[in-house]
Parts: sequence; C-alpha cells; structure tokens
Amino acid sequence: MTCDPVLTVLVVSDYRGGEGKGWEDMRCCLAGLADQDFDGCVEVLLVENESCLAAMPADLPGLLPGLRLVRGKADGSYELKNTAISQARSELLMVLDADNVPDRSWISAGVAAMGRHPEAVAISGRTTYAGRTRVECVLGLLSRSYTDIGREGRIELLATNNMIARRDALLATPLPEGMGPFAYRLLTETWRREGLPLFFCPEMRVVHDFEGWPMERDVRRGVGWTEIRIRQLDTRIRGALVVRRLGTLAIPPLVLYRVVDRLVRALPLLRPFGLRRGDLPLVIILTLVVHALEIPGMVRALRGLDVGPSAYR
Repeated sequence: MTCDPVLTVLVVSDYRGGEGKGWEDMRCCLAGLADQDFDGCVEVLLVENESCLAAMPADLPGLLPGLRLVRGKADGSYELKNTAISQARSELLMVLDADNVPDRSWISAGVAAMGRHPEAVAISGRTTYAGRTRVECVLGLLSRSYTDIGREGRIELLATNNMIARRDALLATPLPEGMGPFAYRLLTETWRREGLPLFFCPEMRVVHDFEGWPMERDVRRGVGWTEIRIRQLDTRIRGALVVRRLGTLAIPPLVLYRVVDRLVRALPLLRPFGLRRGDLPLVIILTLVVHALEIPGMVRALRGLDVGPSAYR
C-alpha cells in the first residue's frame, strides 16, 4: 500500500480458526470488504496465528487486493486482535470477525458515525443472522440486543465483532486476553468508568454466520462461563458480590436477571430483526431456553474449571 490509510480494518476469526469452514467464512467476509463503496484509502489486516496461516488456502489472500497478513503467536481471538491493533497504520480502526459479512456501506457508515460523534471512543454496529427461519431471527435478536438500541445513540456495552474504535484507546486498554471471545465487558466497564463514551450505529450492518443449535449451545456455555469469571475478576460489575458470596446459589438470580434484562432490551427490536408482535411468545420461550443453556458454563466457572471444549477461541 502506497497511500496513507485513513482507516484500518482488522479481520480476525474467533470461530474454528484454520479449519475449512473458517476459511469459507473468511472468503465471504473478504468478498464483502472488496465490494465496499468507501473511496478513501483503507488497509486491511488479516491476523491469524502462524500454524493456521500455514494452512491458509492459496487463493484466499488474492480475494482482496492489498490485504496484509499479520502473524500472531497466540490462538485466542482477543490476543490476535491486540496483535493487529499494534501493527495498524491508521488511528481509526474497524474490527470485523471473519464469520461476519459486511454490508456494502459498512465502512462508509462507520466513518460517518465517527464524524458525527467525535467524542466517541468506539461505535458498535448492527449484527443479525441471515434470518432463514423465525427461530434464527429470534436467536439473532437475543444474541445481539445487548448492544443494539434500535437507533443511533449512547450505549454501555460494546460488540467487538463489529465496531469502529480509536487505536490509541485500544492500545491504552487492550482487549482482555485469556478470557475467550465474550469478555468484552471488562473492556467496556473500564472505558465507562473513565468517562469514555460508546455509541451504536444501526447502519454499520453485518450478517453473522449461524450454524444452528450446536453453535448456540457452544456460545451460551461460553457466555455463561464469562458472566461468572468477569464478576470474579471485577467486583464493581453488577452482581459480582452476589456471585462471590453465594457461589452456585447465585446462578438462579443471575439467570433471572439476564432473562428479564434481555427481554427488556429485545422486545423493542422485533422489526429490525425481521420479527412481528405475533412472534412474542417464541421470543419469550427462546429467551428462557438460551439463558438456561448458559448454566453449565456458570457451574464450570464457579468450580474453577475452564469453559470446556469449544469451537470459539
């Protein structure tokens, strides 16, 4: 790249890195980046650990002219993202997980949102599933309504799979390593306490890959494990003292809190996720199901165990 980039896009796989499905996801992601309508100078970094890069299909780098491969030592997705952040040439970064396909205006929307909110340290975009069935639409809603407020505005939690952020802020407060791909709250809590504002922009749209209930169970176990671990590490997060004092007895109130919180956040977002009021009973049922799937991960964390076998890293 001969120009000075106004933006750096970081592409990282947090799911099945180095496997056939992961490479196919990355092909779709890079094709979406190659079709962007943004006309400024952009560098794109694809970061992966050395062993996975050795197995990369030969045709993949050529899908996006100017793509730069970054070799990482670690395997975790947050560790890889931190590696890429340190090597980015631009002060403005967009982070995209490789199993997400961006809309054609994704970069333009992110840059425009940062222009409207120069005080923002980071802005998350809207993530949906493809919506091939009603169940898939609901699961997409339940997975992403923690950061989606339905309109552009201030938020408290950040989705690190689809965001634009300032490089200096991510260098000062790196993504939390050794905690898996669901520990974003440790980052956002730090920024919130420092008074650094976060925003949401619905025009920054990506479609996340969905592989059915096996994927959902894997995600939910990891989320449940992380919900306990972050409260063990940071006593200032809501519910941390309950977890520390009650142990496994804290699981029922924590799950109930998460069910109620998710419904409150999700119900105003039916239309953006392809749903109608008539889908409300399905939303309620699946909310109970997915949060029940988090319980095994919570139990493992409280027993001092790792998250267990997972396709996520």
